[in-house]
Amino acid sequence: MLDDPLQFISRLTVVDKRGRPVKLKPRAEQIAIIEALHAGDDVLVLKPRQIGSTTVVAAYFFWRWYTSKGPETYVVLSHKLASSRHILDIHKRFYKSLPPALQRPLVDDNSITLTLADTGSKLMAVSAEGKGGLRSFTATALHISEFAFSPDADELKATAISALNGGQLCIESTANHWGDPLHREIGLWESEEVDWNFLFFPWTDHLDYSEEPPIGWEHDEDIDIGREQQYWMSRMIGKLGESKFRREYPLSVDDAYSQVDGAWIDMDLLKDIQQCKFETDGGVFGKVDHADRYAIGVDTGAGTGGDYSALVVISASSGQPMEIRRSNRHTPTEWAEVVADCSRKWKDAKVLTESNGTWGGVVITELKHMSIPLWKDADGDDWITNAATKPKMLEALKDSLLRGQIAVLDTWTIGELRSFQIDDRGNPFCPRGGTHHGDTVIALALALQCSLKVSVPNKPFLPDWIVNRNTAHAFKRASKSEHRRY
Repeated sequence: MLDDPLQFISRLTVVDKRGRPVKLKPRAEQIAIIEALHAGDDVLVLKPRQIGSTTVVAAYFFWRWYTSKGPETYVVLSHKLASSRHILDIHKRFYKSLPPALQRPLVDDNSITLTLADTGSKLMAVSAEGKGGLRSFTATALHISEFAFSPDADELKATAISALNGGQLCIESTANHWGDPLHREIGLWESEEVDWNFLFFPWTDHLDYSEEPPIGWEHDEDIDIGREQQYWMSRMIGKLGESKFRREYPLSVDDAYSQVDGAWIDMDLLKDIQQCKFETDGGVFGKVDHADRYAIGVDTGAGTGGDYSALVVISASSGQPMEIRRSNRHTPTEWAEVVADCSRKWKDAKVLTESNGTWGGVVITELKHMSIPLWKDADGDDWITNAATKPKMLEALKDSLLRGQIAVLDTWTIGELRSFQIDDRGNPFCPRGGTHHGDTVIALALALQCSLKVSVPNKPFLPDWIVNRNTAHAFKRASKSEHRRY
């Protein structure tokens, strides 16, 4: 029994939905998780609600801890210690439910540690924000739950990887919103940039998600699921609403991230936009039109590998994006050079950079030294992003999308737009913890504001050779006129 994780786990005790202690009988989804963990893979799980993934991951690592023959360390990691302690309590319940003869002596049993006396093997609850964290030891395996909801997922993952030093990592979570930390990991796995064993369980695989419909209830034959599951689905949608149901009980990864409630942008506003796939640092959508004028919006980061700096060039006549640039490695001074080059390229395009924040003022100062045309308000002041101007500029952007004014964007910017949420006061915001902070969206919104102060000439553009030819013809006509006798 001790050599077989399934046999061992099926003898552990859990608490059911009614608060009663029952034996843990792994279902198909839980068995798949156990098998993936037992293969030694790093495991990433996108889960629907209530399939018991947290419990079964805890049970597997409890088995490894209990049967260890040396001083191994198994860690539950979360951003907040309270969350880690909650999962450690599941481990403690497993231990206390063992027959007394099987309860190996403990040398530590407190709110954050369980340590076996004979081997020194540990189960630990740790937070990423705790002082010292995991720096003082190496973890054999590590479990992160509800990763999609972490406010600082990059720090959480970095803490985990540095502590593991080649050990096993398991991340399991429900979806939160488009572009959340879990969504990013799935994207990295899809692009083969990371080597996860990715597990996804559509809710229809979970046999408990079904209910016998009443007599006379008619099911939809066009939906390819059985009557009992279809009736259960209709009841849950009645309780949760369709958007929340799809997020918490997805049939696909796209379903999990097809958020409507709480999202700032309705996906229908984005579906007709042509999407260009650029590298992360951006790209160009079109060529300079000498009959047009251009505006540039700029958002500036520190250039230390975290927050991105972004710029967007748009046509003043059409509002169409013409070029997008991003970098999280350029210092503000270096970024000012990139902005200046773009301004010169796009016919001395006017530039709007927010003056508040840590780095915007640096860029504005550098651009002034380079004689780049800058946006100013009626009083001659630079733009300040605040509680009044930010909703205004974002709503102007949303209105442009609603009217179909923006016809092309890159996939990165589309992802940023889908990430934006609405807070309790109805204001748009970009959640922390994803791949970005909405930097390109802010730059695009600033570019639209800048374009309002750019006038487009009515005269058609004529190339230099035509201008020179017309000038020569004019001189020639004038010369002939001077020599006329009548």
